[in-house]
Amino acid sequence: MAKAMVLQAPGQLTMVEFPERPLREGEILLRVRMTGVCGTDRHLFLGHGSWAFPIIAGHEIVGEVVEVMDGAADVSIVFGGELRKGQRVALVPSSAPCGRCFYCLNYPHRTTLCHHRTVYGFRRCDEPPHLFGGFAEFVRVQPRSFLFVVPDDLPDERAVLTEPTAVALRAVERALAPGIPVIGEGLGIGRTALVVGAGPIGLLVIAVLKGMGVHRIIAADLSEVRLEMAKALGATETVLVPQEGSGVPESATQKIRDLTDGEGADVVFECAGVPSAFAMALEWACRGATVVEVGHFTDSGSIPLSPHLICRKDLDVRGVWAYPWWQFRDALRFLRATSLPLETLVTHRLALPELPQVLSGQLGQAAVKPIIVP
Repeated sequence: MAKAMVLQAPGQLTMVEFPERPLREGEILLRVRMTGVCGTDRHLFLGHGSWAFPIIAGHEIVGEVVEVMDGAADVSIVFGGELRKGQRVALVPSSAPCGRCFYCLNYPHRTTLCHHRTVYGFRRCDEPPHLFGGFAEFVRVQPRSFLFVVPDDLPDERAVLTEPTAVALRAVERALAPGIPVIGEGLGIGRTALVVGAGPIGLLVIAVLKGMGVHRIIAADLSEVRLEMAKALGATETVLVPQEGSGVPESATQKIRDLTDGEGADVVFECAGVPSAFAMALEWACRGATVVEVGHFTDSGSIPLSPHLICRKDLDVRGVWAYPWWQFRDALRFLRATSLPLETLVTHRLALPELPQVLSGQLGQAAVKPIIVP
C-alpha cells in the first residue's frame, strides 16, 4: 500500500492508502524523497480557484527511481543521463504539450499555455493509478513527462528548490523579454529592482537577480525575519511594509521613494500573491518601468485600481504562468553554481500527517519553505 494525503475538498485532508498495482507500459515509479510546500498548495487547500477534487497536491517533487517500465525512455524525456534504480530526479510538474491545440500551434514557445497538458499535484486522483502528486510516498510518472537527473553533488535540500527556482528564473526572464531594444530599458546593471514579497519565490527572485549582477535590489515584506533572509540572498535594501490598514501604505511608499531618487523602481516583481501587493507594485514602479506579476497563479481575489496609472506611468505589465519545461535545466545549474545560502529557505522538515498544519497556516510566518519528507 502507498500512503498519500488526499485533498477531498477545500480544507478537507485525509490520509489514504492506495493499493500497489503493477506499472503500466511507459510508466516510471518514484519514491518521493522530498516535496516542497508551495503557496499554491495553500491556495488549493483554501479553495481559491476552480479545481476538480480529490487531489494529491504537491508539485515540487524530488524522487528516487524505483522502477522503469519498458518503453518509458521512448515516451518521456529524461535530461542529464539514463534512468537507473536509486537515481534522484526532479520531476517537472507539467506534461509535454499536445502539439495540436491553438496555443501549441500559435505560441509553441509558451508550452504552459497548452490546453491539454496535465500537471502533477493538480490532477484528480480518484482513478488509477491515483498517485499524481508529491504529498505521497510514491509518484507514478506517466508518459509525456519530463525528468531531470539531480547531480550527485547537489543535496536534497537544494534539489527540492528546483521547481520554485524555475519560477524565479522565468520571472526574471520576463523582465528581460522581448530583449532590450534601447540602452537603459529593461533589467540590467545600473537598474533598480524591487521585489514585493519575500516568501520563497521572492527570495529566489532576489537570488537570481544577484546572480545576474543586478547591483540594486530592494525587498519589501511584512516580516522582519524574511527581510533578513532577503539580505543574506542579495537584497541591498529592505522595506518593512506595515500590516495595519488597507491600500498602499504611505510609510513604505515614502521609504521606496527615498531609495529611488523620489521616483520608484525600474523593475518590480510582485511575488506576495495577495491582490493588494499588485497595487503596491504599480505604485512603487517608476514611470517607464516594468512590472512582473508572479504571485497570482491561483485566483485569490481582486482589487480596484486605476488603469490611468498604468497609462500615465507608461508601464509594461507582464504576467508569469509557470515556465517551460527546459527551465529545470537552468534551475539545476543555478542551484549548483551559486554560493548563496539557498538551503536556508528550507525551514521545516515534516512528515505526511503534519501536512494539515502547514496548509492551514499553523506554522505562521516562520515557515518560509516547509518540505514534506514521506
